[in-house]
Amino acid sequence: MQQEHAEEAEPVPMSLDYDGSHRTFDRQMAYLGLLDDAAPIFRDARRFPVWVHYWLCRIWCTVQVLQIARKLYGEIGPAFYGLRTTLLTLFLMALLRVQRPEQLKERDPAAFGRLLGLDRAPEVKTLRRQLGRLAAYHHAEQLGAELARVRVAQRGDLMGFLYVDGHVRAYHGERTISKAYVARRHLAMPATTDYWINDRGG
Repeated sequence: MQQEHAEEAEPVPMSLDYDGSHRTFDRQMAYLGLLDDAAPIFRDARRFPVWVHYWLCRIWCTVQVLQIARKLYGEIGPAFYGLRTTLLTLFLMALLRVQRPEQLKERDPAAFGRLLGLDRAPEVKTLRRQLGRLAAYHHAEQLGAELARVRVAQRGDLMGFLYVDGHVRAYHGERTISKAYVARRHLAMPATTDYWINDRGG
């Protein structure tokens, strides 16, 4: 049993930096290809609302996103912003209702970085590059299935009734995607559809 827990445990990242606001050595290590993901070094966080810490610990640890993602993707490094940091950034974006990487420009990168345990949050181009690396694996459907399996195993008693809500967003990019009916414009046009699924507890 102890061996199984040891295999499932996350590797502890190493850092040469001692000040969370200055990650000079770790960034140099990543530049030289010797670092897969920067270790989080958390600083004084008394200025952040209590709900941020609560949901960060409650949801991130419970859903086991990182363990599943590491099994499917391995690593996306060498990089300062590796797999763990990229996924945690996306998780915090969802928590703060930041819908697109471009909207990170509206956030203070230093403050966002403190939540990640880093000196600053990744830039838009960096996050998009990491998303491209993840997409190249074509494991999104498998990741969703694994997360659903864990969710049902943990809260199966709440899955008897599910509320499914679809949100259509018009697409104005350069890629060719399928069309959907956009109610606000009363026509079918290139669009994406997000499905929000809630259990009995919301």
